[in-house]
Amino acid sequence: MTALVLGVGRMGTAIAYAMDKLGFHVIGMDTNRDAANNIPHKVNLKDGKTPRNEFFVIGNNKDLLKGISYHKHLIDVVISSLPYHQTQAVGHYCIQHGLRYCDLGGRVDVSESINSLAKQEATKPVFTDLGLAPGWVNILAEEGYQSLYGGGQITNVNMMVGGLPDYSLSSENPLRYCISWSPDGLINEYKDDCIVLEDGQIKTVKGMDGLEAVESDKLGKLEAFYTSGGASHSIHSMKARGVNNCSYKTLRYKGHGAMVKFLMRDCQLDDETLNKIFVEGCGQCDKDEVIVIAKVEKDNKTWKEEKLVRSDDRFSAMQKATAFPISTVASLMAEGYFDDRTVHNRGGDKKLPLVLSYADVPHDEFNKRLETLGIYN
Repeated sequence: MTALVLGVGRMGTAIAYAMDKLGFHVIGMDTNRDAANNIPHKVNLKDGKTPRNEFFVIGNNKDLLKGISYHKHLIDVVISSLPYHQTQAVGHYCIQHGLRYCDLGGRVDVSESINSLAKQEATKPVFTDLGLAPGWVNILAEEGYQSLYGGGQITNVNMMVGGLPDYSLSSENPLRYCISWSPDGLINEYKDDCIVLEDGQIKTVKGMDGLEAVESDKLGKLEAFYTSGGASHSIHSMKARGVNNCSYKTLRYKGHGAMVKFLMRDCQLDDETLNKIFVEGCGQCDKDEVIVIAKVEKDNKTWKEEKLVRSDDRFSAMQKATAFPISTVASLMAEGYFDDRTVHNRGGDKKLPLVLSYADVPHDEFNKRLETLGIYN
């Protein structure tokens, strides 16, 4: 089977590695020459000698679509780790040409546009917002929901994710943080409004509000606050199923939230200055940890799960926690697991939409494949 990976930067490289490890032939494309030329040194060996994967430099977005068209007869699944401004055109193209498609998401309006078209025209499954948050944490929350489902009303679903520097590095700057992904994306998550489900009603709250202390089983004392994007469509999905409260928060070491809130709101620093503080002041690091927490409550029962991912010699924790979940689901998509969306019941057969949701992911197989990839190593 063949997976086409679009965008082979930090996340795309980890996706290509994961798909290769899951037994796929990988074709990678990128408009960035350095990314496309460097990846074969990291992901390309079948028997230690013979390359089995292919990586191409594409001139621009139009050439990207031409590249998909040229290879479409070979492709079992398309995985996009492109920036959001390139994602919409690619998603639409894959839907219109009958290709299985998934992406890391990044922008609500882009995902909505792709899903809207997929509901009307898709002939193969489509899955957007499938990275870490949104993505893995939402799948984990669904696992908790399904574990407690039946015999009472599920009242609360809480999701939290933290991309943190290794604790030994956390005291090296006042923000107790370092960059392990896009600083622009980070700033947007902090600044943008967020949606939450509170007492059965969907509400809008400010990013970085809702600060609370959190005791992690794996990392000890942390703090959490609202940030945008991570909930994806889980908020609306949980409301439709009668859940009273559902939210997504970002986890950080204690003190980070108050400091960043001071810089953003009290000092009113612009995005360029904030970017400089994060990149030059905090710096970048590949020695990091990612903590993923989902908690589901019903009556007097609580389901809670924590996952901890650490960096290794090959990838940062953020790369693993973002790339391995989408690769796992993409492998299931390529195998045709979601192709037949027919539900058989007494009232007759019903065709479900080909727009996939986190509730559709088979948890046992998903978790098994994550472990095969060595996500916790």
